[in-house]
Amino acid sequence: MRSTTFKWIILVATIAIGLLVSVQLFWLNKIYNFEQKEFTTSVVKSIQGVYEDLELSNSQSTQLQKLIEQPNANTFLFRIDSIPAKDVLKQNILSNLEGFGVFADCEVALYNDYTHQHLYEFYLPAAVSKHGRDTRIDLKMYPKDYPYIQLYFPYRNNYIINSMTWWIISSTFLLLLLVALGLSIFYLYRQKFLNEIQLDFIRNVTHEFQTPLTTLMVGLDAIARPGIIDQPAKLSKYTNLMQGQAAYLKQHMENLMEVMKAETSGLQVDKEPVVPNELIPKAITQLHVMIEEKQAQVELHLESSGASITAGSNSIYLVILNIISNAIKYSPLPRIVIQTSVQNDRYRITVRDNGIGIGRQYISRLFKKFYRVPTGDIHNVKGLGLGLYFVKKVVDEHKGSIHVKSIVGSGTEFIIDLPIS
Repeated sequence: MRSTTFKWIILVATIAIGLLVSVQLFWLNKIYNFEQKEFTTSVVKSIQGVYEDLELSNSQSTQLQKLIEQPNANTFLFRIDSIPAKDVLKQNILSNLEGFGVFADCEVALYNDYTHQHLYEFYLPAAVSKHGRDTRIDLKMYPKDYPYIQLYFPYRNNYIINSMTWWIISSTFLLLLLVALGLSIFYLYRQKFLNEIQLDFIRNVTHEFQTPLTTLMVGLDAIARPGIIDQPAKLSKYTNLMQGQAAYLKQHMENLMEVMKAETSGLQVDKEPVVPNELIPKAITQLHVMIEEKQAQVELHLESSGASITAGSNSIYLVILNIISNAIKYSPLPRIVIQTSVQNDRYRITVRDNGIGIGRQYISRLFKKFYRVPTGDIHNVKGLGLGLYFVKKVVDEHKGSIHVKSIVGSGTEFIIDLPIS
């Protein structure tokens, strides 16, 4: 199963997990709203029971609910026509609340419409209350032109949430399971992705090193023949061929070694004065066999002052080598233009080719480790996917920047800006 298929599986699984979490949260909210309504209904029934037990109103029982007001979710006011004794009211309200399953703390007050004050006030803790019996709460006054009894439930939300404990625990457990499942899927994908990268890297290394080694063996066998010394043209041909393959292997080995060092201990750069104009011809010389094989044309437009920058000489050399090497490899009939210039306090190196170009959708991934741009019908372009990754690390280490401009079918331009000091 390739990574693309696995990505789709992860996407579908993520959507499914998201839907399950959304449904769970939806039902929790629905249950919470239901419990809120049940609480209100139970309190209203309790108040109706108080009316009937103490004969507090002259209205008929069917009209009692119209005498009940609810200014907010935690407060209930019910109109009365007679004033009950404090102890009688206290015992009756407690009995009715417990009878209708309301086990929440309640502050009770009786409002006198003549004095516009509370005649008396008391606190009713529930049987399983976590608050003391002497708890005092400052009730809000609701001025009316008739007496009423006020019930205030200060811990209503806590009571409702406690009644949902089982739902909350089960939902939390399910959420943890879904998160664990998601992390497991992500871990499996990551492991599979790393395994695929490892296999691709091994295949690339095997292919990259096998071809030049085979060429070197053929060249060595050829120059080992007794009569080759009398054929200088052939001797030169095989020697140049082996030199090119040896330089190719050397470049890959240098990239590998530098990347391994950068991964383990960070990129170590010993900075010193470096003249890029001197490194560019050196890189072209190392690539001369590749240039001859591809019949490449290389144009140099180097700034005249011979300015230097403070940098790691070997690192910058490998950057230049990799960029020029790619320009040659990805151009059927290479025409490479290399230009240097000084702009304010920045040193610019530009490498432009007339190659196959890079699609816009690939540019953002161009500098990732092991990434290689799909090359369509061109299957002979070799590489390990480490060159540009190393280039980016070196440029970043030097506080520089690298930009890519490319048009598919027309060519690519790499622009490297490095600080001079």
